[in-house]
Amino acid sequence: VDWEDVFLLQDDNEWPSNPPEFSEIMKEYREELRKLAEKVMEVMDENMGFENGYIKKVFSGNGEHQPFFGTKVSHYPPCPRLDLVNGLRAHTDAGGVILLFQDDQVGGLQILKDGKWIDVQPVANAIVINTGDQIEVLSNGRYKSVWHRVLTTSDGNRRSIASFYNPSLKATITPGISNDDAPALYPKFVFGDYMEVYVKQKFTAKEPRFDAVRVM
Repeated sequence: VDWEDVFLLQDDNEWPSNPPEFSEIMKEYREELRKLAEKVMEVMDENMGFENGYIKKVFSGNGEHQPFFGTKVSHYPPCPRLDLVNGLRAHTDAGGVILLFQDDQVGGLQILKDGKWIDVQPVANAIVINTGDQIEVLSNGRYKSVWHRVLTTSDGNRRSIASFYNPSLKATITPGISNDDAPALYPKFVFGDYMEVYVKQKFTAKEPRFDAVRVM
């Protein structure tokens, strides 16, 4: 159980009507975040020696489908029993590039680095960029999806807005970097198949998820 209240926003679902300006502001925000995610992927393309736009092309199934872009608005209220529950349990994200606008007053986000949990300190007006499982696969392990969690607090309300730029469910994902010197470390699979596994194993090790789609 996670100590988190959420609502999800996509282009085609119903949005809150109150306050009246919410929809206009959030639509503009999401569009800018979408552009930022694509710029980040272009930098990754360059770092890995891909042609410009490669990751976006893969995520769209060679232009045949729309990549998924969703936004999760989260609220973590004060928790009376910090010993019993996390705000959000440790996990890696299933998709591509995640852009997080986190509370600049109340902390709680941690990432796992070298076996230790490290606080991601709140910074005003900053976007925290995270990489998901599909970036790890496409890069053949050069980029890693990041284990992260959110701790509860006994005082203060923490709020965050996470936007996810993910492949289309019909997109085929396979390592883009592999040769005789660096063989493919991950299987080839359809992202929708991966998501079927992920929703059942989100809070467990990611390696068995890759093994599961390997045999599908």
